[in-house]
Amino acid sequence: MPIAVEIVTPTKVAHKSVAKEVRAPGFFGEFGVLPDHVPFLTVVEPGLVTITSDSGERSVFVVGEGFAEAGPDRLILLTASCEEAGGVDKSAARAALDVAEKELVSLDPNSGEWKTAERNAKLSRARLLA
Repeated sequence: MPIAVEIVTPTKVAHKSVAKEVRAPGFFGEFGVLPDHVPFLTVVEPGLVTITSDSGERSVFVVGEGFAEAGPDRLILLTASCEEAGGVDKSAARAALDVAEKELVSLDPNSGEWKTAERNAKLSRARLLA
């Protein structure tokens, strides 16, 4: 039994398919969802989501922070952003990472601005890995 997968951003359904496996970045590390998975809700960190179809074809997406809800036959990722790995502008990702890393050094680690810079750095690193 395949898993119905949806990746939803604030502006659109970025991806919709069926899969035999999904791997995504969670708060405590990468997690995987297979058919008949126990229901759960988790935080999604910026990173790479890999969706494997029944035929073995893999689709990779770069996602921002959000949440995932899984069940026996579905996975819904609600995320701030989503882009296909093949469409990533590597030079823009490198430039964004450079800016974020400079901010991480100069900002107070207890500030909200530092948390934003950390999030941007994670997303930029994922975009470079895509």
